[in-house]
Amino acid sequence: MHKISRKHHILIPVILLLIVSSCMPGRRAAADFLEKKEKVAVMVVPPAYTHLFYFPFDAEENRVAFDDPQGIDKSHFLKELDIDVAAEIFMESLYDELEKYELLVFRPEKFNDFLSYDGRRYVFTIAQTEVNEYDQQMTERAMVDNVVYRQDFLLRTIERNTWFEFSVVDDDSKEEGMLVLYSNFITSDYVDGRFRYHGLSGEVNYEYESYLLTMDDVYDINRFAGVRNARYIFDFLLNRYVQKNASPFLVDPLHFTFNVRNNALRRSSPDAGFISLEPEEEPGSSE
Repeated sequence: MHKISRKHHILIPVILLLIVSSCMPGRRAAADFLEKKEKVAVMVVPPAYTHLFYFPFDAEENRVAFDDPQGIDKSHFLKELDIDVAAEIFMESLYDELEKYELLVFRPEKFNDFLSYDGRRYVFTIAQTEVNEYDQQMTERAMVDNVVYRQDFLLRTIERNTWFEFSVVDDDSKEEGMLVLYSNFITSDYVDGRFRYHGLSGEVNYEYESYLLTMDDVYDINRFAGVRNARYIFDFLLNRYVQKNASPFLVDPLHFTFNVRNNALRRSSPDAGFISLEPEEEPGSSE
């Protein structure tokens, strides 16, 4: 019988302890950020305006013609959208939700108060935001008695995209430069159905129920985007603090999200928030 030496008995628990302890600094740093969050000042600068784009479906190419935007007068919803109302819904939802995280939230009219605050200060400038509309194709297929049946639908789709420029006030190190953070939210018509074979007649048809977008849904995605972007902002600052203050031994610090409604911190995927983009270089900036 093979015997495990005493040295191996000691080594295994030590390795397990190191693996577990390597995850702990990230959680400790996250808890530290949550304790200090009331001292974090955030200014969110709204965009000058919101772009509206309508992209038609190209039947010949069987794709959305994203390279050929059309006038919104050809759209289903954008031609009737009050963009000032939609933009206000977006910004007010963002401000209201962000304040629930107990950060010090400043609007542009409080710029002087923000500058005079003696603490950590961060600026999220909405460099660009847009509401897009397009028709995307949904295709269902089924094979019955060696015959392929196909059903196509064009689903009306609304997309809310936002680009934030993130900067740190009084950041003398300039180690990060400007970060561009992107978010994307989509809502569309929905079809729930399936092919049904009728044995007596031999017919095959597609039976479905459709749930179609309304103008209320178009305004609601602006509200949803505001709420979700507030969470993305908080989680971004939380994980930025973790990355800078945790001291991992074997692995990188964990990525976290904070649920403000039940005051719960949990692990999350790094892809569950903003998409970080490289800022475009100005002409002549490269050597």
